[in-house]
Amino acid sequence: MNGKYGLNKREIADLLRERDINPTTQRIEIAHLLYEKPQHLSAEEIRQRMNSEYEKCSQATVYNTLRLFVERDVVRELIFSSDRIYYDSNTEKHHHFVDVDSGNIYDLPEHMIQPPTLEGCALEGAEVLETSIIVRGKLNGDGSHLENMQNNCCRSSQRSTLKSRKVTEKKSEE
Repeated sequence: MNGKYGLNKREIADLLRERDINPTTQRIEIAHLLYEKPQHLSAEEIRQRMNSEYEKCSQATVYNTLRLFVERDVVRELIFSSDRIYYDSNTEKHHHFVDVDSGNIYDLPEHMIQPPTLEGCALEGAEVLETSIIVRGKLNGDGSHLENMQNNCCRSSQRSTLKSRKVTEKKSEE
């Protein structure tokens, strides 16, 4: 697990400088929020929390900062679909399990899943730079055993809301 969690703002500023990022007040606040704990947050969740708990921040500032953080390996970008993008504070190599019922996202250690090979296909010989596997499924139980095991579960209220809205719309059409 990354050693970034629980850093104070001076340590966050140093981390940003190490990545050649000018540590402005808003960038420090966004990074501080992301490094509270291992988590997966959407840009909108970050903006809302920034505006309610930290420094006031515009949508453009949040998006521009996140883009810079992704480019400089401060956070990982998880693209589930064009309208479901999350920012992962754990930049170590790992995979994800998404519980389709709750929207919870769990980190899975890299060694748990073997990446596919490109042998025997049209891409054979291509250089693979990174493998990130997203497993979608349903948990048996409430997932508390996974939370206790890795203390690495993150609920995305935006994802759950989107899922709930789609289920409600389908039911009302029937």
